[in-house]
Amino acid sequence: MRWLLAVGFFAAGVAGAAPEKMQAVEVRASGALTVETRPVPRPGPGEVLVRVRAAGVNPVDWKAAVRRIGMVPGTDVSGTIDSLGEGVTGWKVGEPVLGLARHSGSYAEYAVVPVNALARKPKSLTFEQAAGVPIAAETAYRSLHEVAKLERGQTVLIHGAAGGVGSAAVQIAKAAGARVIGTASENHVDFLKKLGADQVIDYRTQRFEDVVKNVDVVLNTVDAETTNRSIDVVREGGVLVSIVGPPDVARCAAANIRCARPDRENGATTAELLARVVELVDAGRFTVNVEQVFPMSEAALAWQKSREGHTTGKLIVRISEGPTMKHQ
Repeated sequence: MRWLLAVGFFAAGVAGAAPEKMQAVEVRASGALTVETRPVPRPGPGEVLVRVRAAGVNPVDWKAAVRRIGMVPGTDVSGTIDSLGEGVTGWKVGEPVLGLARHSGSYAEYAVVPVNALARKPKSLTFEQAAGVPIAAETAYRSLHEVAKLERGQTVLIHGAAGGVGSAAVQIAKAAGARVIGTASENHVDFLKKLGADQVIDYRTQRFEDVVKNVDVVLNTVDAETTNRSIDVVREGGVLVSIVGPPDVARCAAANIRCARPDRENGATTAELLARVVELVDAGRFTVNVEQVFPMSEAALAWQKSREGHTTGKLIVRISEGPTMKHQ
């Protein structure tokens, strides 16, 4: 059976130079992360095998660790296509890409990415920056455009604006012609203003509900308490989008606002939304701030820093070295 699968793969796809084994981070039963030798995964129908250059770190990586014991963690990935699975067209071996490796994991020298979660790497971004795009930008774009239906001239309040999703949302909202208000700590004010925020509220010294009222859209990336506090600052008929837990449905109804969460089961595919973000990058309207890059052997330190919060942009795990020019 394995021989038949291999024949099918090489007949339908394009074989790359991937070896049989690779180095990859694994989640141990103790919760520790170690670098181990593992078999290189192979792409199935509708998938590509990516030679990984960098992997993005997201809170979901360590939150989901208990479900990935003995497996490779991570989802965000950037690198070059090594080989194509059955039925894949429109992609070439060697192309620089970014995407979501939800099943194989991304903290490894090779990862499998479905084409419906794949996009071409913008030439203006390094591989480290590109690895910070997928989950954060896709979540922000889906939340603001598909869920909130953000329109030009509207006001959007973004909680946790300096983080991965938050900083992506600031840029996406600004590109849509919205007035952007962000909550963050004082040391992130200049960073957010450079991204396009019109107003930044220091959550440590001010309660946002004392500063803003009647906003059209709220995007909350912080916690459930912030979601519930946000209900009262949304105008009637406005929208509250939370990615950190469901809001109080009864309170939302009483306030006559729509409360929702991003829904990846419906609407545009991840690939379609990532392509729109790449267009913003190419137009000079979106970038990724990489706060720190960790070698694969220090993935545990990256998780520790992620757990501490207060990250400015993205944390990245560098998987392999390669050409340093952005266009490569």
